[in-house]
Amino acid sequence: MPYEDTLPLLALFFVIAALFLWLWRSSGQYQWAAIAFLMCGTGCGAVAIDWLVVTDREQVEILLPALACAVERKDLELLFDAIAPEKQLVREQAEKAVRDVMPQQVRITRLEIDIQQGPVFPTAVANMLVRVTGSIGRSNVENGIVSVVVTLQKRNRWLVTKCIVEPADLMNKRKTTRAGQVIR
Repeated sequence: MPYEDTLPLLALFFVIAALFLWLWRSSGQYQWAAIAFLMCGTGCGAVAIDWLVVTDREQVEILLPALACAVERKDLELLFDAIAPEKQLVREQAEKAVRDVMPQQVRITRLEIDIQQGPVFPTAVANMLVRVTGSIGRSNVENGIVSVVVTLQKRNRWLVTKCIVEPADLMNKRKTTRAGQVIR
């Protein structure tokens, strides 16, 4: 589907159906009513197909918030299950982050996913901004925003193969003057 969300497509089909219903009411010719019902059926069919078929992008969009919830619950078993078995460094990084930060809330605020068909496995790169509320060591509860780039491979299911966490650069490395003009 050209849309990630089929709501605009469904709305378009309903508007076209309303146009054909108006033509039927004003002309009295029944073929316009048949076309209107065909448009409604086509729109509903497109939504049903989109609802039944889960794409690779949608699978990643479902997996990443589930992993964020696992970090909140400090569920290392679920995290380790989502990491490729041979990536011991990523497992250690996840365990260290959960222990050191003690996250209380993890929210993905921006998510961009790029899927590439690799020679062996399809690969997805998810670029996220994540808001984390937690306490580092014994300090007070603090909020922070980090930039996270996660690389996943689809074997039988999506597995994390690489994870890079950095402090977020919310200004995109742009400097501004006092007047608010952007210096490039």
